[in-house]
Amino acid sequence: MSTFAENLRAAMEEKQITQSELCKRTGISKSFVSQYLSGKFKPREDKLTLLAQALDTTKGRLMGYESPRASKGCETDNLIKVNVYSADEPDNPWSTVYITAEPGEYVYYICRDDKNRPFVMSGDYLLVSVGEIGKAGLYAVKKGESSKVYFRELEDPRQETGLTVIGRVCEIRRKL
Repeated sequence: MSTFAENLRAAMEEKQITQSELCKRTGISKSFVSQYLSGKFKPREDKLTLLAQALDTTKGRLMGYESPRASKGCETDNLIKVNVYSADEPDNPWSTVYITAEPGEYVYYICRDDKNRPFVMSGDYLLVSVGEIGKAGLYAVKKGESSKVYFRELEDPRQETGLTVIGRVCEIRRKL
């Protein structure tokens, strides 16, 4: 997963927007944008929304939770079939879909509540790479004995107590 600073820089290059222009479009000071680009810190939710709107992208893509390949169209050579589950009832597959992904174990979860803020909303489809536990990012988790799946941003998933980590979220799809 790429860092916020890398994703912000890539989005600016893609749209051919300078730092000064981004500041004008968002109303965010040049010093804050400089710190975002240097990787010193990530923006708050309200600033992230402004940046995503100004760059015509999603907050998830800027944070590294959405794969850039998802927007490039379908390459049929990497098409695989994955199960889709409701995050409320993850034991029974709801359907299956074909996606473009590297071979491996993936599942989609459909978020059915609004308790997963700031990046996950009710109705979102989250593609999870099952068993992938690495560096900081958005993860599918279970709390205690519950079967319900939640989505949480974790700094170090290996250090979490009270949570069962299912895997890393590698893509978020949202109907607009």
